[in-house]
Amino acid sequence: MEKRAGGRMEWLDAAKGIGIVLVVIGHAWKSIAVRDPIYAFHMPFFFIAAGYVAKPAPLRDFAVKQWRALGVPYIAFLVCLMAADPLIEGARGWRPMFRDWGSAVQAGLMGGTSLHGPLTVFWFVPCLMIARLAQVMLYKLWPDARDWRWALSMAAVMALGVWWGRESNFSPLGVLAAPVALAFLWLGALWRTVKQDRWLLLVCAALSVAAIVFYVPLAPLNMKYGDYGARPYVTLPLALVLSLGLCWLMRWMPWRPFVALGRMSLVIMFLHVPVIHYLRPYFGVWSLSALAVILPVAVYFLLSRFKMGRRLFLGTA
Repeated sequence: MEKRAGGRMEWLDAAKGIGIVLVVIGHAWKSIAVRDPIYAFHMPFFFIAAGYVAKPAPLRDFAVKQWRALGVPYIAFLVCLMAADPLIEGARGWRPMFRDWGSAVQAGLMGGTSLHGPLTVFWFVPCLMIARLAQVMLYKLWPDARDWRWALSMAAVMALGVWWGRESNFSPLGVLAAPVALAFLWLGALWRTVKQDRWLLLVCAALSVAAIVFYVPLAPLNMKYGDYGARPYVTLPLALVLSLGLCWLMRWMPWRPFVALGRMSLVIMFLHVPVIHYLRPYFGVWSLSALAVILPVAVYFLLSRFKMGRRLFLGTA
């Protein structure tokens, strides 16, 4: 079932593809009936997917790889968008995101909750990097995700993350979400150890349908601000169930367009909110959702044509 192309699992790429489309819809649509079911699991899904392919590695080598694949594109897109914002907003007759370059630089260095508007999703990548580095360090202690000490530690980390999110909404570089992100990374890695997981995924798919049909409304999560709902003991396990349910669907139907979108998901993640932010006054939600996918895809193909574009923005050589 794990069909591979170039060393990649196509079904997982397809799941990431449909996942990033749901992220776009969740940001483009203001309807609670549309947004809340998506917000119930869309960001946890990406941490679970990252955990599924995670494995022990030398810390230094892993940190360098993460910097090249995620850190450099993060900075490149952040700098370009912050520089473009005054020009775009000036042309529209709107006030720019930051009042001066000093406040822009300060917000850029802080990241996380200091970034808003077209940069609102930029918390995700540094949070992912922090959580994955922590995961690799813990792998040095417990190389097997099935080790009981992982379960005990992640239960404590999850509780810490929920408590911290209730006590604060200040999150430089997305660090506020890092404890819960780390727990989801471990759950993804633990899932990978299940050799015959078809029944696990099938059960999660069935529970997902039941939750959507009968457990309405689904409580939205906002990991950026550490908001896991009034009942995190329900919302967090439900995010796992919905994520695995989505993966069951893509395990059986790895539709090629979603596979392609999954491989472009980082660029779509960075650029879809700017598209929505700047074009919302001029388009309806259907057109806006389509443009928020199509334009980042076009940028991806443009950048992939140049070595510098691939290195700086796509995280590849």
